[in-house]
Amino acid sequence: MGKNEEYKRRPTKEKIKASLIEQLSIKNANVAHFRDMIFDYLELYSIKKSLQNDIKKRGVSYETTSANGYKITKQNQSVKDLVAVEKQMQSMLKEMGLTTDAPTGVEKADEDL
Repeated sequence: MGKNEEYKRRPTKEKIKASLIEQLSIKNANVAHFRDMIFDYLELYSIKKSLQNDIKKRGVSYETTSANGYKITKQNQSVKDLVAVEKQMQSMLKEMGLTTDAPTGVEKADEDL
């Protein structure tokens, strides 16, 4: 598989877990509290995927019938929930000192220097 093909596929939960644990190890921060947070992060990842699937299925808004029997358009709550879940996921990464920019946990050098 070429490198470009690899980027087209989403990583699995197991690859994400391995990457996060590797980053913790490199930072000498592979401690029980952070490992537990990784499991919480992966639970949020599953919730995120479910919310994304609901949005794909029903859209950002959807039509339904009100209690009075009228057709109404409602905003899909999954959109707001998705934003909240993603924000919490980012907060957890920040608390653990992990980043998606440097997957090995090593700071990127500024090429302009």
